[in-house]
Amino acid sequence: MKGRIAFVVWGALAAALFVTKALAPGAAIFRDLLTEGVMLRIGGATKLVFLLVGWRFAARNAASLDADNPARPPWRLFAWGLLAFALGQAVLSTYQVLLGSSPYPSIGDAFFLCAYPLLIAAAFGFVRAYREAGYPVGTAGEHAALGIVMAATFAALGYKLLSPILAMEAPLGERLLTAGYPALDFVWLIPLLVLLRIAAGFRGGQIFRAWAFLLIGTVSQCAGDIFYAYLAVMGQTGLDPIVDATYIVSYLFVGLGTMAHYELLK
Repeated sequence: MKGRIAFVVWGALAAALFVTKALAPGAAIFRDLLTEGVMLRIGGATKLVFLLVGWRFAARNAASLDADNPARPPWRLFAWGLLAFALGQAVLSTYQVLLGSSPYPSIGDAFFLCAYPLLIAAAFGFVRAYREAGYPVGTAGEHAALGIVMAATFAALGYKLLSPILAMEAPLGERLLTAGYPALDFVWLIPLLVLLRIAAGFRGGQIFRAWAFLLIGTVSQCAGDIFYAYLAVMGQTGLDPIVDATYIVSYLFVGLGTMAHYELLK
């Protein structure tokens, strides 16, 4: 419990620090003490630690389940996905500590991209595991209908948000990569929304709260990727601290979600 409180306080303070910088970038503290290089290192270290915490608890969740439990393979995939995210962040953090900058694209993007298929497959695996366990989760047809509605919604939203990015004058690979992150986030959101629908039957309990934490983390990740897309390709200024804040919130809630599931398994 104490560790979780410290985790939340750390995340809240770090996110608030970056939001404050976005609101008052010319404040003396950011000019003289918390300079760009210092803030870059604070954000990088925080995100890396939070991802490692999420990975640790996801791996513990998998290890806590019997070999024939249908939820064990998804938890292992989820742990591998978070580890890939952590490795990508470790690459960026190394650049930030040594150079005080974040090159884009970098080798870290290869790890980030590898994480998505693992996380998406894990989310679909969780849906299947709940059904196989005999919980009153609704029919496969209901889940498919919800998924189709969400996919159509995200496709329309994605077209509106991402088509300007693809049309900008920048190297094609960079444009595809920048637009690809939010698109992959939208795909990841679909099974998570189905999982939240399943957990709604346990509303007010730990199961619902655990999946809600993971959903909030994914939504924050998507928001951060969209902000970064407009920052990196469209030349928008002043979004850097907001990008860092949304990623910190994302990894905080993903960590809280994996912790909550571990408490359930205990």
